[in-house]
Amino acid sequence: MKRILSALIVLASIGAQAQVLYVNNSDNTFEAVNTTNVKQITFDPAQQLVAVQGTDGTTSQYATACVDSISPCNNGGRELTYSNNRTVVFDAADATNFTEIVETIETDELIDEWGDFIENFSTTKIITINFSETGVTCNSNVSDVTYTVTNNSHIVINSTRSKVGYIVRGTCSNGSLKIYSTKKFQIMVNNLSLTNPTGPAINIQSGKTVYFTLGTNTTNTLCDGETYAAPTIAADGSEEDQKGTLFSEGQLIFNGTGSLNVTSLGGHGICSDDYIRIRSGSITITSLKDGFNTNDKFQMGRTANASPVVKIKADGNGVDCGKGNIIIEAGKLGINADGEALKSEYEGTDTNITANTIISGGYITARTNDEKSSIFKTSGDFTLNGGNIHGDVKGNGSKIINSNGNITIRGGKITGIVDGSLSSDTTTAGGFKCDGDLLIDNGTVALNCKGEGSKGFNCNGTMTINGGDITILATANNFVAAEYDRKTRAITGNNIIINGGSVFAKSYDYAINGTGITVNNGAVHAISTNATAVNTATTQTGGWLLTQDAQ
Repeated sequence: MKRILSALIVLASIGAQAQVLYVNNSDNTFEAVNTTNVKQITFDPAQQLVAVQGTDGTTSQYATACVDSISPCNNGGRELTYSNNRTVVFDAADATNFTEIVETIETDELIDEWGDFIENFSTTKIITINFSETGVTCNSNVSDVTYTVTNNSHIVINSTRSKVGYIVRGTCSNGSLKIYSTKKFQIMVNNLSLTNPTGPAINIQSGKTVYFTLGTNTTNTLCDGETYAAPTIAADGSEEDQKGTLFSEGQLIFNGTGSLNVTSLGGHGICSDDYIRIRSGSITITSLKDGFNTNDKFQMGRTANASPVVKIKADGNGVDCGKGNIIIEAGKLGINADGEALKSEYEGTDTNITANTIISGGYITARTNDEKSSIFKTSGDFTLNGGNIHGDVKGNGSKIINSNGNITIRGGKITGIVDGSLSSDTTTAGGFKCDGDLLIDNGTVALNCKGEGSKGFNCNGTMTINGGDITILATANNFVAAEYDRKTRAITGNNIIINGGSVFAKSYDYAINGTGITVNNGAVHAISTNATAVNTATTQTGGWLLTQDAQ
């Protein structure tokens, strides 16, 4: 019975000598090859030979009867290219070459998501609201949709009617729209420019679904004021919420193909005490606080004909879900935030509430600026199934992904550049911080953690890599102070298992540090510029393990 064993390669350095490649021979001994000028390593399965090609054009061959194959590799499964350096950059092609999931319109009324689709809603009464600098008019002539106007241009709608649609248009620099409704309804903004200097421009005091439609080829603008007036007292004696420029007690479902520009000077940009779903349209938010703030989930998808484009500049968080999931399936989302870019964090004690982040498609480009501000902050799990992500982290102690749960990568691409070092409370900056397990089945991960004391992967649970292309750079010096020493490392974990894929880890201190690493298949390149490359018990049953210690 043929013994199947993948080639074992170990790169090492002895003092100031050149790095050495040890080739597994047919008698299970190892022959040293100087790799200073190695250009390429090729395996010939027919002759059981490993050929090492130098940059000078010479080729040396070594017998490897114990070796059946090498994996992963190129050129039909016969070639492994050697390199001790990689770069991590944002690829402009990611903005146009990304996967998206086209939503399926739910037709079963018993399914929860059925109510999210305006296709299942038909208006039987259209009411037009016209704003101008001299006042506001409303053409409602039915008893179950009444309205009042104060100060000429602040209108309040009271409705008990179902299947109502409001067309809202015009320009007013001192007006507002508030709606009370016992039924779900539609708002279509049609070249509306509305500013309320003392509160929300649109305040929806209804817990029902609102279909917020951006009229075709229209540009709409909403703005609040720096200081909000005292809130209205509700019938039960409580104060009504007025949390942002566009606020709703119920679900906000965005659709249509127009644009909406939201400026928040005193609150959040767009806020719901329920959840927010964006199906299409172009939305731009500039916010003093959060861009989007929801009590429950935030979701971006796409219709069959259009996907959304969302841009956020926030002094707070870009997207903040208090106790719900962030779900991105399609569209383009750009965030520049001082706080977290996307935050799904539940701080309560109800075990039935999850706050996960699930990215299955689309293109996300996000930047965070302040200390301890991550691209993704979740108290639950983070999952990447598809799409492309560019994360640019500037603040000390900040990370690309900061998860209290598990991190799972099944596809897609995530590129992260982390400039920060230690925060004021000595929290380290890094790429992935995972309190649970880290699993990578497929996809591309590229991280460059530039700050002193940074960590690329920092996993408290089991780290399993079954496939994918992973590059982690953490090459700055250690962060050394009188009271502590923070090491700069590419991968730190407990039990590390490599079953496939390509892992390139280069760091100043240990490239791989943990309680144990098992390489069953795949290729692992571990390089340290100032220490031992791998600082853990190592078990190898196959694959490639290439380590280069400091010279």
